Amino acid sequence: MSLQALVDHVAMKRGKSITLTEAPLPPQVSAFCARGHDRDYIVVDAGASELTQRHSSLHELFHLWQAHPTEHSAHQSMTEDVVAQLLPGLNPGPVVQILTRSHYHDDHERRAEAFATVMLDRYLQLTTDQQQTGLVTSALAHRRSGV
Repeated sequence: MSLQALVDHVAMKRGKSITLTEAPLPPQVSAFCARGHDRDYIVVDAGASELTQRHSSLHELFHLWQAHPTEHSAHQSMTEDVVAQLLPGLNPGPVVQILTRSHYHDDHERRAEAFATVMLDRYLQLTTDQQQTGLVTSALAHRRSGV
């Protein structure tokens, strides 16, 4: 199953379309998701490796699939001014709240990370040669801390 097929399946189950896209993101952000009125969005860092993009997409897909608790800790560098520059036209307050979840400090973040890691590992087992095992570990070893 492709990543887009999985995204489409979750969207169907939720009854709401999900747009998966890439954009240049600040160094401390690998990806984020946002819930809209008519559709939801997953945005991954355009400069990240393919495996990091896939892992981050799966992590964010989990957040759309499973509601995230409302209390979050904040990155000091992710301010409303930074968000306004990156995502003009969106209300920066809620976007900062979405972008500031990090460091996998709570159970929900750890579940999202576990889901993404297991799904990525399964994908690699189905699509790569046996010689390329261990790709998940190497991809995650270089993943930035944060979202």
